[in-house]
Amino acid sequence: MKTNEKIGKQVLKLVEKVARNEVEKNAYSWPPVCIGIYHQPKRPGNKK
Repeated sequence: MKTNEKIGKQVLKLVEKVARNEVEKNAYSWPPVCIGIYHQPKRPGNKK
């Protein structure tokens, strides 16, 4: 029974590590992908 508990704890540690890495990678990325929609450079005017 102790080996099952030991394996279970190791699996939980691994899952926690993977979950933390995914959250860090996705939650704290700056600038977000959608920011390009709001930043549009001004277009040059017609010079005559």
